[in-house]
Amino acid sequence: MVLGAGSSARMGGADKLLADLEGDPVIVWSLRAFEACQGIRAVVVTTSEHNDASIRSAVTQAGLAKVQAFVGGGSSRAASVLHGLRALNSKPPDYVAVHDGARPLVTTMLIEDGLRMARVYGAAVAAVPATDTLKIVDRDRLVIRTPLRSTVWHAQTPQFARFADLLGAHERQTAMLDLYTDDVSVLEAEGLPVRVFEGSRENLKITTPDDLDAAARILRQRRAGAAR
Repeated sequence: MVLGAGSSARMGGADKLLADLEGDPVIVWSLRAFEACQGIRAVVVTTSEHNDASIRSAVTQAGLAKVQAFVGGGSSRAASVLHGLRALNSKPPDYVAVHDGARPLVTTMLIEDGLRMARVYGAAVAAVPATDTLKIVDRDRLVIRTPLRSTVWHAQTPQFARFADLLGAHERQTAMLDLYTDDVSVLEAEGLPVRVFEGSRENLKITTPDDLDAAARILRQRRAGAAR
């Protein structure tokens, strides 16, 4: 599942998923990685009222055959995931991957690594270890404590789980979904274990125009490296 119903609030009014990235919309780069992954059977894309037609058109132009359905997003990220999971439930897969369409630099290798981890542990999340010291603060921004840096990882997507576990968790947590910012949080609330595996610092999320510039530089570097 690739999520495309975000608000793009920090992109100056532009929809980041449709922003041009080296000749293609941002979301198409994400979808291509899933298209090329042998372990992925079908892809559901969540969209918003404002970008649905444009995303459908971009998928058609890119010839992405694994995209099987488009689903309207919900009031929050987790609600959008629930809509997507319900769309898959007619032919439920054993495992599901959930990815933010605004992370266009995901690779097929990263997706395959996550699928392997999910098959072993039941659920897995791509993440990178923290390099800065983090502070937990209260509402007044006063430091409460400093967690041990070796225990802190920055979660990314894709995030993987047994389909039945993830759908069940979202269904049971329906009243609380607006509070969860990722799929791991919903699984945590259900007491389900999730294994962290090494993601990539290149797997950045497009949030601002500067992020779009950074992604373009990385793609050019990848092309240059592949041409050598």
